[in-house]
Amino acid sequence: MRRVALVAVLVALAACSSSKNTAKSLPQPVQFRQTPDGITLDDPSFTPLPGARADFGHLGGSVYQIEIPEHWNHKLVLFMHGFGQLAKRAAATPPRIRHYFIGHGYAWGASSFSSTSLIPGRAADETAALWDYFARKHGRPERSYVTGASMGGAATNIAAERYGNRFDGALALCGAASQAPAVSITADFFAAGAYAAGVKQADYDHAANVSDLVNSRIRPALRDPAEHLKFEDLYIQLSGGPRAFDREGFRMEENTNWSRAAITVGAGLVDNHDTTYPDPAFNRGAIRLRTNAEARRAFLAGNETTGNLQIPLLTLHSTGDGQVPINQAQIYQREVDAAGKSDLMVQRVIRDPGHCGFNDEEIATNFEALVAWVEHGTRPQGTNVMVDDLNHLDHTYEIVPRPESPDDTNNAVPGASDRATLSGAATLDGRPFDAQYMGVVVIRPDGLVTACQLTLPTIANGRYEIGVLADAEGAGCGAPGARVVPWTFAKNEIIHSMNAVPWPGNGQRATANLTFASAAPDGAKPPLTQFSGDIYNATGDALSGGTKVEAFVGDTLCGVASTRYTGSFTGYILSVVGPTSVAGCAKGAPLQLRVDGKPVAKTATNDLKSHESFDLTTG
Repeated sequence: MRRVALVAVLVALAACSSSKNTAKSLPQPVQFRQTPDGITLDDPSFTPLPGARADFGHLGGSVYQIEIPEHWNHKLVLFMHGFGQLAKRAAATPPRIRHYFIGHGYAWGASSFSSTSLIPGRAADETAALWDYFARKHGRPERSYVTGASMGGAATNIAAERYGNRFDGALALCGAASQAPAVSITADFFAAGAYAAGVKQADYDHAANVSDLVNSRIRPALRDPAEHLKFEDLYIQLSGGPRAFDREGFRMEENTNWSRAAITVGAGLVDNHDTTYPDPAFNRGAIRLRTNAEARRAFLAGNETTGNLQIPLLTLHSTGDGQVPINQAQIYQREVDAAGKSDLMVQRVIRDPGHCGFNDEEIATNFEALVAWVEHGTRPQGTNVMVDDLNHLDHTYEIVPRPESPDDTNNAVPGASDRATLSGAATLDGRPFDAQYMGVVVIRPDGLVTACQLTLPTIANGRYEIGVLADAEGAGCGAPGARVVPWTFAKNEIIHSMNAVPWPGNGQRATANLTFASAAPDGAKPPLTQFSGDIYNATGDALSGGTKVEAFVGDTLCGVASTRYTGSFTGYILSVVGPTSVAGCAKGAPLQLRVDGKPVAKTATNDLKSHESFDLTTG
């Protein structure tokens, strides 16, 4: 990868740095790109949290954000975001546990990066350059940590090998081992899908393009449930073998994986010519993919790992992750072991179906374990991922139960036994359809509306099944006289069912055939304003499940919800109704938000059309 000279501002800052942190005491500045790579950079300005100050601007071909608490502990955490999906614009992204960092005295920083491509090596380099900027402007931190999620997790692996002269410890979240293993995920996915669909080598060789082959041949064939199950079985085996939430995670990420396969396979970035697949029949019939050697070399250059760790690295993966499967942890473990650096890596696993399926408390807890390792020499316990059967991991690290896991179904979650289940057929514009997600809102007899889905399951071949929370588990959810309105995401929008289903009763099942119409996306749902986010105390710790959040117009209650007891999202989703649902909930009225009955400072308006995300802080 071609590199260009360091931006002049770093030289100027180095010249005027304090005597304690002179340029001589700092590593040679990292060289990085001076212009963005065919993208537009978003405005980096942001409002700091109370008790903190913001620093933001341009750094060469990227923009950055830095936030420093008033009572800074002289420790810095730099965060790296995930793959930018080749978008036309790039922005700096704060870490999910931003409130935790500021509340516990840490400064944090993040770069947009100069590209929205899959560039973990460049992300690591440009984040190291942000460290250079920070150290010269604000003083060298006493301790520095690097973390990232998804592509940023892969970049964290690279940074732990490449920048031990800047960082003291690294926390890699749901990251591929490095670039070649990352695209091998796509190669295996595509080959398994094509094989299950009955597509042969000749079909692939003579196809006009990969996207047409996927959309006209492979995916239509996989609508057959038996063929789709064959596909799932193959890919689960290729990605580490059966494990908790493997099928749920596969289905959650299937659309994303097909979209990426069309791009990466079509560009010749993958190579499975020398791969020996464990299933003999599949190995004989698997399509061997065309590789553009020059494009692949450029794609991998600067983005690979060696296993030669320089600092302690703690990694976190979820069992069911269908985008970065758990075998990536195994691949990197072998690499680190071969480099003789296994003493510098601890891997941990959480039982969850999602990509990066961790909640804020779990991320913060693992960060604290990393800090204890770096600063006090207390090497954390981990999960042995090098086992033949991932259904029997020696230890997992979820703090919050996942829906339908053993920790959930043994009645440890309040109200879990009161959940209702809906199932049946679903049509969109008169036809059965597939959808990656569906959820529900519950309309109570008093007119209030609340989001109450247990999980976000798929719709497959026009069939669905979904769990719905009762009021004991989710404030405002199922109760006698309530009606359930399912929704789905299709045709690039949220579409609600035209029919509302009566609440089946606590702990009951019901069959309901759903009708969705793209011309009427609101369906049976009344007009709403929606808010979502997390709720924190004054030190940035997320509040526990069951914390109630309410919205009032004057003295009139217009919305109620509570934080979740289960899953990787433990925040709130608050729906606020209008005057057609509850008299007094006027459109355009200012809202007073309360957490467990106490007002919070955040202001909002009941516009009955927006969906706004923001966090709430108590105390």
